[in-house]
Amino acid sequence: MRLANRTYTLPQLALAACLVLLTSALVVGAISSLPIEGTPLGWDWQLIWTPIQNGQVDYANGSMRLTPWGLPMLLPLSFLSFRLSWGIVTFITLIAYLLSVPRAVQRWQWALYALLLFTAYPAMRHIADGNIEGFILLGILLIIFGYNRGQPFALGVGLLIATAKPQTVWLLAVWIGIYLLWQWQPRRWLRVGAVVLAVVLPTMLIYGAAWWAMMQVGHQVGTPVDVSLLASLGRLGYPMWLFAALGVLIVGISSLLAVRNAKRLTSAKVGMLISASMLISPYTSSISLITAFAFAVIGLLPSRPRLALAVLILTNSLYFLPHDLARAYSAYLITCLLALMWAVCSLQARTEG
Repeated sequence: MRLANRTYTLPQLALAACLVLLTSALVVGAISSLPIEGTPLGWDWQLIWTPIQNGQVDYANGSMRLTPWGLPMLLPLSFLSFRLSWGIVTFITLIAYLLSVPRAVQRWQWALYALLLFTAYPAMRHIADGNIEGFILLGILLIIFGYNRGQPFALGVGLLIATAKPQTVWLLAVWIGIYLLWQWQPRRWLRVGAVVLAVVLPTMLIYGAAWWAMMQVGHQVGTPVDVSLLASLGRLGYPMWLFAALGVLIVGISSLLAVRNAKRLTSAKVGMLISASMLISPYTSSISLITAFAFAVIGLLPSRPRLALAVLILTNSLYFLPHDLARAYSAYLITCLLALMWAVCSLQARTEG
């Protein structure tokens, strides 16, 4: 078998597969052996795992708000213990971090990018909380791969995974739909639609009513956990028309730049659309900052190193924010960081066009 311009024998591939599985098992075992009960570690995963435990989905619980079509990727974990399932989620997140590191000319540059991502505040914060942004990252990477390589199945699966949290990627998903109708032949984009509908329709029939009823309750909307532009402006007492004006401006500029070079998705374009999505959504959790950060900051290190490093330093300043100030102002700071990431990505997307 030939991979990456090299030929491998079946025994070599089998040995490599065994080593990968053994390493994965050791890492998951080490993570899941940590005594996290009674600690803040895995807090978010506890809120997700409990309402789906043993495959019994309980949207009425209110703590798990994933879309019905996002459930299939998590339900197998619901039959495992809390520690083991958290260990697997953490391992998947680490893999997602690794895969999202941009290519570099030199190996030491790639290693540096990886180090900067793994040690960044939003990455460490997410690992501690145990949310599912690792899955969302993998979904976005599949979208990029599927669209740029013309692979309908990969693109469809990526859309299903990434839209488990629509607030993070809704504008990206809209533009993917436009690109498909614009750039792809009908037989190809119909395959993407078939993959998506094959999961969305049955899961909506089973869980759709309960999910929609739960979504009518504004869980944590407007609280300090909510870092959307609407929430931050609302807490500061600004009128609704200001959010509407800024929203139209952000979506308008993003759309004008998204039209350019529609044949390829780049880190800058993806980072711009994700940051815009998170800013304009009715609700955006602060934990989702890692998704924008991976593309809008780490993804821009090869092309805009100075700007990317400046945003990275500002983001990591959250490490040093005193607890009282963090409780009072971190949501506003993250909103500003998202706006800055959007601006930097927009600048890069403009030059790429």
